[in-house]
Amino acid sequence: MSTNLLFITTDQQRWDSLPCYGLDFMQTPHLDRLAREGTVFDNCIVPSPVCVPCRAAIMSGQYPATTGVLGNGDWLQSDTPVWPEVIGRTRKTAAIGKMHFNPWDSLQGFDERIMAEDKRHIYLPDHHVQFLAGHGMERPHPTTLPGYYETLGASVTPRDRKFHVDGYVGDQAVAWLEKNGSEPFAAWVSFPGPHDPYDPPEDMAEMYADAPIPEPVGSPEELARKPPAQRSRGSGSLSNSMFRLDLSRATTEHYMKWRQHYYANISLIDEGIGKMLKALEDIGALDNTLIIFTSDHGDALGDHGLPFKGFFYDCMSRVPLIIRGPGVTAGQRASSLISTIDLVPLFYRTCDTDAPATLQGEDVTPALTDGTHSIRDHVFSEIGGRMMVRTQTHKYAHYSDASAELYDFVDDPDEITNRAGDAGYAAVEGELKSKLIEHTMACQANRKHAVSAPQYWLRNELEADYKQQVETGGDSSYRPPHR
Repeated sequence: MSTNLLFITTDQQRWDSLPCYGLDFMQTPHLDRLAREGTVFDNCIVPSPVCVPCRAAIMSGQYPATTGVLGNGDWLQSDTPVWPEVIGRTRKTAAIGKMHFNPWDSLQGFDERIMAEDKRHIYLPDHHVQFLAGHGMERPHPTTLPGYYETLGASVTPRDRKFHVDGYVGDQAVAWLEKNGSEPFAAWVSFPGPHDPYDPPEDMAEMYADAPIPEPVGSPEELARKPPAQRSRGSGSLSNSMFRLDLSRATTEHYMKWRQHYYANISLIDEGIGKMLKALEDIGALDNTLIIFTSDHGDALGDHGLPFKGFFYDCMSRVPLIIRGPGVTAGQRASSLISTIDLVPLFYRTCDTDAPATLQGEDVTPALTDGTHSIRDHVFSEIGGRMMVRTQTHKYAHYSDASAELYDFVDDPDEITNRAGDAGYAAVEGELKSKLIEHTMACQANRKHAVSAPQYWLRNELEADYKQQVETGGDSSYRPPHR
């Protein structure tokens, strides 16, 4: 019997946001089930701490430094082998939810797409927008949601759960599985949450109001010894009409409200995952489906005085990873370092498809039965202008302005004290810098040039139009024609 592939991702979910990673108060019974019945990876690092480069890496199995996709305005060249196209020659494939492709509504090798893109991209007429229109609703601009400005982005969505974008993605995934799950399939279900704005349905907004939410680690004061790129602390969001917030003003109270709503968004996503598991059980496909759950990157949520993502702290670059299914030991933890590009060879193996020679990921199969197996002793993450290498004990990041970060996880697990340039760490810094050089040279040997993403030019034009409309009190409902 063929094994199915169900790849489930969230957007911007940090590793320590689930009970299986120590956050015991979280209400995520279905992810808890996956953890009990599968293997939990404790040290999964993303190839990039932002959306599009990471997603391009997951599609291609190559590092951003190889594909050239180093920022959210780039995308893969059309001749880059991607797993949906290759695997789709022998089975049904679908991409359901937020993909961040270029063009935004392209198939990129999938047989079918059900589109629900970024919460802030209200100008895209995706399927979620069409679903809302069918019920007499529009996708709200984040700035119009209750509590948005007062909380610096921790608003609520005053609608039933099924109209929230994450509720919609879960329901659409269930419908697709019910229709197609009896035949071999490979599906990527990508929830837009818990990415900001932190906007749970109104009836879920207070579910963690009394929870023992951990306070952020570090503070803005530590950034004086960090690379200059970190010191703006999100102030540029004020001039961006998709945000219209000065996040450098955020306080601990703001961070705690962000976290409260962020966790509620994760619980909503968990509901959708539970519906998917039931659908697979009902059609008798659960036990021959490999389920992989992870995220594209994390979220600082105020750690180090920072919002969102884009740097290499574990809160931004380390994500949950749970795998359940045929050939996977239940109730196991795997301690090895792993990159999410290491999942791509597993996609091909699961679907009994020959992988292209271009993959840069490692073989994770031994760790699925033996949690002590070492997949990697170091892992890389990169974004335009900076690159990081991490081992189990240290992390080193180098920036294009020659600034750097070095952290000792043994003495400083919260990454507060930057040891770059410290004479006592010269040998460690030199060794890790050498690994970055070797990695860069290996990627350059196969380097491609990314394709610029025209939807971002369109976005800039529409942001300017939206801002003008709002400020003049005019109609801000314009949408571009569907492709």
